[in-house]
Amino acid sequence: MKKAIKKWVLATLATVMTAMLLTGCQTSSDDKGEKTKEPKEPIVISTTGQHAFFSETNEETGELQGFEIDVWTEIGKRLNREIEWEIAGFPGIIELLDSGRVDAVADQIGITEEREEVYYFSDVYFYVPYRIVVAENNDTINGVEDLFGKKLGLLSDDIAYSYFDELDPDGKIEYVNYEDSSVVPMDVAMGRIDATLMSSLHIDSVKKESGLEIKGVGEPVYTENAGYPFAKTEEGKALRDEVNEVLKELTEEGFMEETALKWFGFNPME
Repeated sequence: MKKAIKKWVLATLATVMTAMLLTGCQTSSDDKGEKTKEPKEPIVISTTGQHAFFSETNEETGELQGFEIDVWTEIGKRLNREIEWEIAGFPGIIELLDSGRVDAVADQIGITEEREEVYYFSDVYFYVPYRIVVAENNDTINGVEDLFGKKLGLLSDDIAYSYFDELDPDGKIEYVNYEDSSVVPMDVAMGRIDATLMSSLHIDSVKKESGLEIKGVGEPVYTENAGYPFAKTEEGKALRDEVNEVLKELTEEGFMEETALKWFGFNPME
């Protein structure tokens, strides 16, 4: 009888020790003995680092700064994940997502029907109005109809084309395609083309930094809905859903508005 009890005690102790060891492998403790979460893999985001107010590089420190950087830093904190940045030009930042090297893109990416066929998009977090930009001495263009018979410079994959299918259904505008966005406003100022389209948020800063004699005219031609694209995979959808939950929290708490006021001076969602 004593031998049987002894065997039962030893077996019970062994079971308890095994459970303790397994538990110790799954969690960690801080100095106070409190359980802490194991760190998750970082979220890798592509951005240009050259997009004024959204994603720019600090000239003194060389570090990224801007609205997108602040928002994703906070998203990382809420999800208990580090944020790692991959820098590339446009459309390189999109190509990084296509190749699976990044998890999302943060650089004022407009949502279109064509893009939604390829990517999962977050909820809209920014409304961006676009206006016509002409040379300073050009007083003949103030709206879309004034562009008929004129040269309009756009990037070859510009989101504007999805709007001009409706605004210019008969193809009366002569479109000039560019691969380098920095060349477009210069050609406008020099009269090589008649106009281009630019985010209302950036017209003054581009004019000031470049010294070009250009101006924005008329009412916004269209308003872009900006969202964060994710790969169209199960992992991409899961991350998109997590980010949407955080964006909702940040909006309700006023973080999105405060951050927009910090960088742009107004709330883009009003």
